[in-house]
Amino acid sequence: MAYQALYRQWRPTDFSSMVAQEAVVATLRNQITTGRIAHAYLFCGSRGTGKTSTAKIMARAINCEHPSNGDPCGQCESCKRLLGEESMDVMEIDAASNNGVDEIRDLRETVKYPPQHGKFKVYIIDEVHMLSASAFHALLKTLEEPPGHVVFILATTEPQKLPATILSRCQRFDFGRIPAHQIAGRLRQAVEGANGTATDTALSMIARAAEGGMRDALSILDMCLGYQSDVTEALVRNVLGTSDRSFLFRFTEALEWEDASTVMAMIDELMRAGREPMVFAKDVSQHLRALLMAKTCPDDLASLLDLTAEAAEEYVGQAENMTVTRLMKMMEYFMNVETELRWASSPRIVLENAALKCCLRTVEADTAALNDRIAQLEKQLADLTEKLKNGVVAAAPAKAEKPAAKSAPKKEEAPKPKVLTPTGRSTDDTWKEALNVLKKSDSGTYSMLTMGRYAGCDGTTYRWEAPMGMDIYVGVLNKDAKRNAIAAALTEAAGVESKFEALPAGGQKQNDDSEAAFVAQLEQTFGKANTLVQEEVK
Repeated sequence: MAYQALYRQWRPTDFSSMVAQEAVVATLRNQITTGRIAHAYLFCGSRGTGKTSTAKIMARAINCEHPSNGDPCGQCESCKRLLGEESMDVMEIDAASNNGVDEIRDLRETVKYPPQHGKFKVYIIDEVHMLSASAFHALLKTLEEPPGHVVFILATTEPQKLPATILSRCQRFDFGRIPAHQIAGRLRQAVEGANGTATDTALSMIARAAEGGMRDALSILDMCLGYQSDVTEALVRNVLGTSDRSFLFRFTEALEWEDASTVMAMIDELMRAGREPMVFAKDVSQHLRALLMAKTCPDDLASLLDLTAEAAEEYVGQAENMTVTRLMKMMEYFMNVETELRWASSPRIVLENAALKCCLRTVEADTAALNDRIAQLEKQLADLTEKLKNGVVAAAPAKAEKPAAKSAPKKEEAPKPKVLTPTGRSTDDTWKEALNVLKKSDSGTYSMLTMGRYAGCDGTTYRWEAPMGMDIYVGVLNKDAKRNAIAAALTEAAGVESKFEALPAGGQKQNDDSEAAFVAQLEQTFGKANTLVQEEVK
């Protein structure tokens, strides 16, 4: 007998052997038990989730002579004929290759004839969204009011492509993706049935790669068993062309540290091993997704990704030093690789370009990149603060010193009288009032003054001190135009002719050649080639 693929060997023959889809199975069982059989059903869901299998089970169950709890008995004449595909009472039509209006007209003609052996004549139309508009129109009336002995079961992966007139005439059932742990359980049964062995990690890898489709999982397992009867993690990676988890962790660590040379060397290693850039980009995207989930919901990571506690901790540990913005940006780069590879003549260049963009993020000037760097600096500052706090707490308490002999209480000095201006204000209040005047008349000068500090008043000369490392403002404020504007504001606030002087950090006066020093500092900061000195035109 010819070899039969695993997904055909393990196709369910009754509702009891179905994996997942509990809500759908319970509803259909109840309808079969109570005899409330609808004339048209629509099964929706992604590939390999059991739509066609459920349709075939239902076709046998409603024609079974002795159904048990909604399941076909498998022993009666009708069940044997349907299992052997010898009955004309169940017609399975592929709408992808029979999508014209003529095929639907032929179907309408055959609908009139009663079933040969069973109670119902069942039409299973697979990939029904592939029918043409004319074919849908030809099907409408028959689908709405078929003969009492006819049941239509439509299956599709894209229900949004069906006309609303078709959807309104069917009972719709949505098939969800099968959880990875349930797929792994069925794979274990298939391996044992094939007299093979497999590790739990290898089966979990296959289940995750299938993305919720049982047929895809069984097909991958079939390929692995074609290599050898002992299915290991290394074998699965070889069949899928994917990278092992340790390689992905090292690759992501290189991206995190912006180590472009290591990243390029690892990509070269992949290409020499014959890996596909598309598959690797997908692996990196999934790894970054896991890190993003580890960053946002670390407590539920193991259950969300079907991981062991140790693997979840490994993801959480790597995600700890990365920001959410950075992870999302890197994931976006690698997800775009799939689109770009469609038009690229060299897939490797597309992959290397995405990796380098992740490494050279410091040259970016967009808001997301700046926010990412700010978030990293804030985290480093918080970590440093925490370490300092722990250091203070952990430090041994200093020994209490002996109290010094009591000395005679010192005589408190009388507070120095405040110097008042003719307006009745103190010099401090006069400075604040002058700032308020400048805030309205010259906001640029006001902004520069707020960056430093008021250094006191000597007679009628008010002094301002620049912040540390910002002596560049001294030369700007001491220029005649700025100095006169500030002095005018001070004169207005004090009620007497006043002067202004800007001092560098530390309060030391600049030498006479302040303008030359200012220009020299500009050239040192921005480069001589980028500095242009131009006289102000009044």
